[in-house]
Amino acid sequence: MRRASAKFPDRLNRDNEVVKQAAALFLLTISGVAAQTTTVSLSNGVEIVISTSLGHPTGEETISVQMLRASGDSFYRIFRDQNHLAVFAYELSFALSGDRLSATAHPAGEEFAKTFPGADGGKPVPTLASDQQIGPISSGKKASIGLFHLEGMGLSVVDSISMEINQHNEAGRMRLVGVKVFVNKIALSGTGAFAVSGRYTMLYIPGRGGFFFSTEAVPDKPFIAAGTIDRDRMTFSVDNETYEVVASAPILTNPDSGALWVVHDPAYQPDGNWTLTRDASKPQGPAASEFFVAASDSLDWWLER
Repeated sequence: MRRASAKFPDRLNRDNEVVKQAAALFLLTISGVAAQTTTVSLSNGVEIVISTSLGHPTGEETISVQMLRASGDSFYRIFRDQNHLAVFAYELSFALSGDRLSATAHPAGEEFAKTFPGADGGKPVPTLASDQQIGPISSGKKASIGLFHLEGMGLSVVDSISMEINQHNEAGRMRLVGVKVFVNKIALSGTGAFAVSGRYTMLYIPGRGGFFFSTEAVPDKPFIAAGTIDRDRMTFSVDNETYEVVASAPILTNPDSGALWVVHDPAYQPDGNWTLTRDASKPQGPAASEFFVAASDSLDWWLER
């Protein structure tokens, strides 16, 4: 088979079409079709839709796209042929600022090679030449990155990325925006300006660890009824300290108040690129002394590691 080559420059377009297919492990078989899409919900409740366009495949080559979590909100994108050999791979990471998403496409490096030894039968897997920035992307818009082509196969592979900030109002769903945090009535510095929404929310406070919230008990998880939600305010007590989370909009809408269930993990350390740089040694986004909030429809990001 022919090797992947000829990276494309980054480019933006404004296609609003979003097709959603939720899964924990993404495997798309692509043969003789123009595009396929998959959706992932990040740890802050933002939904990312990635659409892969192949150009005009002749059908001689079958390509599958595999998307696997690398760390935090960073994922490997692996393109394999019909023999399950990798013809191309890269790492895709995300960062949210306000209501805009930025993505970075990284070359598949040493960590990828360690994680997927022999992905291309012992040969180095073709990848990007350098980091490429994608976006910023506002909700409902799309940005694209050209990846590779396979000569003679009609394959010109482009990944397009769009995002949707989940603002569903079903019962039990929490939304945190414009958050201020107080511990024993003392205000903390931190990042809560952007909106996060999900079935579960979390608060990370350096030196105090992670606090994970639900509006009800969760089977097989050590949640305790430790507080209440009243419109724009969450109040709870843990380890003889009183915490107050005040948002600029109602946290619940259906109904607007209720019980708050909490898990506190004082040893919790956030991973991935929401709080750390890729070398995991320097703060990124929020300062190391600041709190931050996140949301998700799954607890797997935080409580199953």
